[in-house]
Amino acid sequence: GQRAFGENYAQELIEKAPKMPPDVEWHFIGALQSNKVNPLVKGVPNLKAVHTVHTEKVARKLATACSAVNRSSLDVYIQVDTSGESTKSGVKAGD
Repeated sequence: GQRAFGENYAQELIEKAPKMPPDVEWHFIGALQSNKVNPLVKGVPNLKAVHTVHTEKVARKLATACSAVNRSSLDVYIQVDTSGESTKSGVKAGD
């Protein structure tokens, strides 16, 4: 059966994860706010990946949160702003 699921709201993922079998792998999809990092990492032990990280601040908070719960790995997808437009988010291509 299906073992990989995605969710784009951190709070909903934190609520759904404990209701599913422990071998389900979860993907957080969308922009993750820095204040949601700790609850997400602590509340979803089978979190496989975060799509997308758009700031260095969020990346650092993810690293700290993973370390705090002794998580050895987490797949992270970096959002890169290649357009240079002020309305777009993501790290600058040269950073």
